[in-house]
Amino acid sequence: MAQVTDSTPVNFRSTWFPRIGAVAALTTGILLLFAMISLFASVLQPGKIAGWQLLLQNNWLVLIFKLHAEFSSVHADILHGLNLLDIFILALVGTLCLSLSIAFRKAGKIWTFVAFALTLAAIVLYLATQLAGRSTVMLSVLIISIVMLSNKTFNRVTIYSGILASVLLFVGDLTVGIHSNTITVLFGVGYVFLVIWFFLIAGRLFRSGNIVK
Repeated sequence: MAQVTDSTPVNFRSTWFPRIGAVAALTTGILLLFAMISLFASVLQPGKIAGWQLLLQNNWLVLIFKLHAEFSSVHADILHGLNLLDIFILALVGTLCLSLSIAFRKAGKIWTFVAFALTLAAIVLYLATQLAGRSTVMLSVLIISIVMLSNKTFNRVTIYSGILASVLLFVGDLTVGIHSNTITVLFGVGYVFLVIWFFLIAGRLFRSGNIVK
């Protein structure tokens, strides 16, 4: 992937794009965090979870985790069918990618726009197949994180959280049907790092007066 070579800053205070991206990242992080908390609560206190909490658990990443962890009530066909929560998450990630594509230029701008285009394609693919496309989120996160390596706007914790989350979640996604405690743990770790990544991105965008192009 090409490197970004121009480090000229652009004032983020003059545009709504970083704020929109920050809200999208924060909303995604909150949804994923609440889904994780709801999952733990349902394990600790089965039968005492409200319907809206169960709804939050139904994002495809949590369902993949449940499949790896061999939850008794979860089967592979649970990933089939349209889920409005998944579509909403895809739209949020796409909004974040578009926001970042405005901030970067040259190679960085191209690749962040590619990440945005992938999320749009993912929504279309998911609507058409009711199965495929959602894992494009991990690819978009990976692309954005690699682009961030070439500038000083985002710290290394943010960058490597995104890279690690993407890789671990991809491995878990590709190995659905293979039951391994190691894969289950790594997928769970990847999920946690993804939540952290969204919160770190949101915080940086909210604080930004300038961002490296």
